[in-house]
Amino acid sequence: MKQTLMAATLGLAALTATQATAMDDVIVAFAGTEDLKNDAEYVFIHAFAESLSEHGVNVVVHPSNTMGKESDRFDQTSQGLISVNIGNGGALMKASKWASTLFLPFLTSDEASFDRMVAESKGLDRINEEASRLGLRVAGFAMRGGSLGLFNTEKPVTTIDDVADMRLRAQNGDQVTFMSAWGAKPTVVSWAETPNALQTGVAVGHYNPPSTVVAAGQVGLLNYFTPMNAGPVPKVIMLSDDWYSMLSDEERTWVDDAVAHGVAVNRAWAVEQAPYFEQVIVDGGIEITPLEEGERAKFVEASRAVWDQIVPAEDAAFIAKFAD
Repeated sequence: MKQTLMAATLGLAALTATQATAMDDVIVAFAGTEDLKNDAEYVFIHAFAESLSEHGVNVVVHPSNTMGKESDRFDQTSQGLISVNIGNGGALMKASKWASTLFLPFLTSDEASFDRMVAESKGLDRINEEASRLGLRVAGFAMRGGSLGLFNTEKPVTTIDDVADMRLRAQNGDQVTFMSAWGAKPTVVSWAETPNALQTGVAVGHYNPPSTVVAAGQVGLLNYFTPMNAGPVPKVIMLSDDWYSMLSDEERTWVDDAVAHGVAVNRAWAVEQAPYFEQVIVDGGIEITPLEEGERAKFVEASRAVWDQIVPAEDAAFIAKFAD
């Protein structure tokens, strides 16, 4: 009887000690929804959380901008209030000017070539030299699935001449620069205002992969899609540097392994889902209009000619060594 009580007491003490040293809840925030079929960010988050759960770590997920929009989540991650934030490229560029280099148009054609470029250029090291000053650590990228192309409401685009004077929605000044080089007339419109811009004619198209259009519920607003294989759409996995640095060595290993697992699952999903997203837009009434032979090369040439207007010339020359 005494031995049984002693064993139970020791077991409770061990359990209490384990609980006392367990990681706190990991707070994850993102803009998308908890949809494993359509949302690339959540595909990463779900696999990340599964990996950490093997070590008894609880992950609390805040979807749909419930922790704030891009700038709000960026600030909260910097302050350590959010452990992990999945942000867009624009948010990353607030932390690292050099990061713009990885988002140049027609730099890579797909997820595999993007990952190769980041690894060979040591891009994350370059980014984190700058991001760490704002309390951020970029751990990697989650891919939306599919490659960038041109959606529009007006006409089939099969040549670069077809975009002449076309009013395209641009995400930022960088997109204005290369779309202008195509001969288009771009205008900066926020993503939230893009549906209204398409319906009113402020813009007649934008530059995205099918996965983005499906996730945004814009299939019914667009009529044509031209695949360009202009590169994947990376979403940025940002960690709070304060949170990460306060973890024990073992806990950091858990987090690193969870990120790696999440990225691997996301990449497999991105490849598998690309045909699905194309089928969804076709079923929704969008006609896919491939470029004529030789026309993609014209878009590549026009875009790469203005790389040094988007990033410093030395950065453009450096990253060009790792381009497709």
